Amino acid sequence: MNGHSSMTQSGEGDGVSHGGNHVTVVTMMAIFLKKRSKLRAMDLGWGCRYNSSFRNRNDIISPKFSIFKHHTKNLDNPMSQRQALPIGIQTFESLRSSKDDFLYIDKTAEIYEMTKLSVGYYFLSRPRRFGKSMLCSTLQSLFEGKQELFGGLYIHDKWDWSVKLPVVRIDLSAANYKDLDAVEARVWINLNRNAEFHGVELKIVDSLGGAFEELILRIYQKYDKKVVVLIDEYDKPIQDTLSNDDDLASKSLDVLRGFYSAIKASDQYIRFCFMTGITKFTGVGLFSGANNFEDITLDPQYASICGFTQQELNTCFGDYFDGINMAEVQAWYNGYNYLGDRVYNPYDILLFLKKQGKFDNYWWDSGQPSFLTKMFEKGAYETYDLENLELSSQELKQFTLSNLNLPSLLWQAGYLTITEEIQEPFGGSSYVLATPNREVRMTLNMLFLISLTSIESSRVLKRNEAVRSLFKNDLDGFEASVRAMFAAIPFNNYVQNNIQKYEGYYASVMFSFLAGLGLKCKTEESISTGRIDMVMESPTHIYVIEFKVNAPKPEGDERGEALNQIHKNKYYEPYLNDDRKIVLIGMHFSEEKRNLDWFEDEELKID
Repeated sequence: MNGHSSMTQSGEGDGVSHGGNHVTVVTMMAIFLKKRSKLRAMDLGWGCRYNSSFRNRNDIISPKFSIFKHHTKNLDNPMSQRQALPIGIQTFESLRSSKDDFLYIDKTAEIYEMTKLSVGYYFLSRPRRFGKSMLCSTLQSLFEGKQELFGGLYIHDKWDWSVKLPVVRIDLSAANYKDLDAVEARVWINLNRNAEFHGVELKIVDSLGGAFEELILRIYQKYDKKVVVLIDEYDKPIQDTLSNDDDLASKSLDVLRGFYSAIKASDQYIRFCFMTGITKFTGVGLFSGANNFEDITLDPQYASICGFTQQELNTCFGDYFDGINMAEVQAWYNGYNYLGDRVYNPYDILLFLKKQGKFDNYWWDSGQPSFLTKMFEKGAYETYDLENLELSSQELKQFTLSNLNLPSLLWQAGYLTITEEIQEPFGGSSYVLATPNREVRMTLNMLFLISLTSIESSRVLKRNEAVRSLFKNDLDGFEASVRAMFAAIPFNNYVQNNIQKYEGYYASVMFSFLAGLGLKCKTEESISTGRIDMVMESPTHIYVIEFKVNAPKPEGDERGEALNQIHKNKYYEPYLNDDRKIVLIGMHFSEEKRNLDWFEDEELKID
């Protein structure tokens, strides 16, 4: 437990500076405005502060700009104006106390909103690599009263630095949980480290929940101060065991339920509790009854508490983005929506800049949960189904291990995001979901393709020849790439099933194949005359595609069933006003060959 500070033995407080009637009036005004505006003011520490075009409660609470740390521009060395990228920095203290002048985007306006009351229990769900651990570390330094780390930040002149509170930090992110012993061992390690740091002895050694409750009580008794509890990645033991065929995930949940029960039992000794995770599982005992954590995952005022907004990229990164196509950056990495400003995954942006503007799958390559492949194999979803899903608020926010909902899990894990919120006529909301950006869309489709076809990932990665062919409108090359891909599917995939008989199978494989290349694809597009199997777009062409299985090949130059259907139903009509050329493609598959039987194409001629 690095970074704690020693506690004084007397005095009670909550760490928030209060200033009499003026603060009371201001607070009332802030509460009034809370329902009328979203939190948009950002103090972007060490260099800039962004305020939205309208005034909000942060402007009322304190209209002052944060203190700037100025940088002298060396005209002979343009790199000198840049702050160091905080890649690999694990703690707020390391980031802020370093001589390297690391870039830090100030999130303390949102932190202040969350911590200014005398007590609070909060839960935040965000995907991997989104800055949850840094947020916990920032809260730790704040409650420990490390004022020197917060100079120039929004919260600096609002916090009562004379009050220092003991912090219990539980971090479950570090371990790889392969069995129940690993789960219990990691929890015990956290308890013992906290006890050792605070100089208290745990006498309970046979109950995780009992030991946690004892830890909080003994720390409270030692300092005569309420305790701050921070739990990072509370659900990782469950996430790591979801792909197991046995009931290890359920057993892990049981262990954690007993452990977290100490929070409810220790309520009178806790000043503030903050918990992060990816998935909001029911049955953990944290989200109901007296142990009711406030879920701020979709609270608009905390929408950008983790991640970078577009405004922050524009104003806080110096010249890092000079000469870079920002529209491409947005297409690749932006798009996560928590009902406020859309945000970038910070891991993607920092790695992208470190690699001098090279577009790549940085977040995806940093590691993927094994449960995704398992759920793709078991679920009834196609990847194109995941581009326009509608879920209720209840379905979206939580689920049980006995009834895992793939779209909900994909949303919480960061593979889907909200594109629209629908207010239902009798109360409540529903949400439309889709993939957030190109990186996720490409890699999720590649994963689905591997799951669907059992093609080795190294062979899937060779599919770029198909994109090169399409961008040159080389349809012979494209056909060859498609044939090679289907030829690589192992024979065992077709054993004990008849999937090769159905157009839907080939459509699913083709969609994952093409969307995984970054191409813009739409499937089962409904128009007035019927439903188009697939539409694919390149910068110069629009391809209207129809799939058939076991269709007879006509003699001579006659059109086959696929092209005839496209012409009969005029599937091309919605695209006639587009300046790009329209190409019609018929893909005829053979059940026996389990591959393309024959391929026909035709460039549409408009009279």
